[in-house]
Amino acid sequence: MNIIITGGYSGIGLELTKMLFDEGHKLGLIIRNKKKSLIEIDPLFESKDIDFFYGDLSKDDETLDVIKAINDRWNSIDVLFNNAGLLTDKAYYSNQGNEIQFEVNARAPYILTYGLKPLLEKSNFSTVITTSTSGMHKRQEIDIQELKRPKRFVKLLGSYRASKFASALMMNQFAKENPHVMVRMVAPGPSKTNMTKGVGMPNWLMPLRNLFFSKPKKAAKRIYEAAFGQEFRKETGVYISNRKIKPIDLELSFHQIIGIIGDRGL
Repeated sequence: MNIIITGGYSGIGLELTKMLFDEGHKLGLIIRNKKKSLIEIDPLFESKDIDFFYGDLSKDDETLDVIKAINDRWNSIDVLFNNAGLLTDKAYYSNQGNEIQFEVNARAPYILTYGLKPLLEKSNFSTVITTSTSGMHKRQEIDIQELKRPKRFVKLLGSYRASKFASALMMNQFAKENPHVMVRMVAPGPSKTNMTKGVGMPNWLMPLRNLFFSKPKKAAKRIYEAAFGQEFRKETGVYISNRKIKPIDLELSFHQIIGIIGDRGL
C-alpha cells in the first residue's frame, strides 16, 4: 500500500513507521526539518523505499508545498496517518497568528487531508487515521477565538485538549462530506515519549507518567489497528478509544469550519 505519515520519525510515529516498513508498504514521511539526521534517528531511514517530504505543518505555505509535492510524486494514497502532534509549555503563535498547538494538531491535519483527497480517491482502501487523545467523544464547547488565541494558557488540559477536540470534530465532518474516504480518530493511550516527558506536561502528572504510561510500541499498534483492523474497516467518522468505537455526534457547520480553518485548505 501507499502510506503517508506525519510525525513518523519519533515516538509513536517511529514505531508505526517500523511496523509498516516491515510489512513492505511504500512509505512517505512528512518531516519538519531537513537538517534532522534521519539515519542517526534510526538506520531504517537509510532505505530508498521511503520518500521524504519536508515542511513545517504550523506554516500554511509549507503545508501547501508538501501537498503539492506529494500530488506531483505519488499517483495514489491508500492510508494517510495524521500522527504529528505538539504539546507546549506556554502559548506560542504561528506565522498565521494562531496558537501553535491549534495549528499543528487541528488545522494542519484537516488542510493536509483535504489537499490529498484526490490521491485518496484513487484508492479502493482510502483511509485516513488521525491520532487523537482521550475523552474526545464527550461533548465539549468550541470557542473559535479561544482556539486561535487563548486568554489563559493551561498545560495539556487547555489549548492542547481543545485543539484535539477541534481536530476530531473537523475530521468527523470531513467523513460525513466524503463517505468514500474512511475516516477514523484514535486515542493511542498514554505513552512514554519525548513529548510526554517534555516541558508541556504538568508537573503533577509526571510521577503517573513514569509509573503507568506505556511504551510507544503499544500505542503504535492501536493506531495500526484503527487502520487495518477488521472490526473497524466499515466504520467512518468514529472515534476509537481502548479499542472501542465511540461516535462523535456534535456537527460543525461549514461556517464554523471556515472560521476555524480559514479558506487556505478549502
